[in-house]
Amino acid sequence: MTAANRPLKVALLGCGVVGSEVYRLLGDQAADLEARIGAPLEVAGVAVRRPARARAVAVDPGLITTDAAALVRRDDVDIVVEVIGGIEPARSLLLTALAASKAVVTANKALLAEDGMTLHNAARGAGADLYYEASVAGAIPLLRPLRESLAGDAVHRVLGIVNGTTNYILDQMDTSGAGFADALEEAQALGYAEADPTADVEGFDAAAKAAILAGLAFHTKVSPNARRHRQRARVGARGQAARDLRAERRRGVGAGVPGDDPASAPAGRGP
Repeated sequence: MTAANRPLKVALLGCGVVGSEVYRLLGDQAADLEARIGAPLEVAGVAVRRPARARAVAVDPGLITTDAAALVRRDDVDIVVEVIGGIEPARSLLLTALAASKAVVTANKALLAEDGMTLHNAARGAGADLYYEASVAGAIPLLRPLRESLAGDAVHRVLGIVNGTTNYILDQMDTSGAGFADALEEAQALGYAEADPTADVEGFDAAAKAAILAGLAFHTKVSPNARRHRQRARVGARGQAARDLRAERRRGVGAGVPGDDPASAPAGRGP
């Protein structure tokens, strides 16, 4: 095999709900992926905290390791895919990968919202690729258009439902009359919600996604701390350029309470 089409080695950090699907897709779609990128993708290792844990897919035991740092530092690793979540050790692992000029793919919305600039600076300094489309609305091409296609446009407002778990729960409660606990349990059984759904139902997930979207749309750092607005952030996210928000307030319009925006239901209607 020539150097031009040698296998690209992938280090997978985390093998939970998302990581298991990444591992499965890398295997099931190997031929298609190779045709698209011009080289085969091979999993070099899978870093997990609990090797004996039952998983949705059968992972080659020879690939499993508990030493994520050693896996990231391996010379044969070309791409690091991070789906463990949280701030640490994810941040340190990704910075190590970027410093070694390895391409990084992450779905870590919490880390990107909290300290995305550090990752961007590390990638820029090392000339490495940093991709995080999966961190917000992973099935929808959203972040790259904001970064690239709309880079020359002035974005005034971003609206959207960004948390599928709470959206599913509220829909079940509204359409079937299910209680919150039953709807949450069903969401977990279907794989929509994690075993620990705190980030979803407390609004942290939506707040982090809103911060990422707003940062890209308005070219500024936005804090993911949404405690004061948590109840409004559980399902949807709204971001608006400060200059436009101030103008709306002067005119006495804008989204002061639910129902102000034509894209949302009037106050008192629906969940």
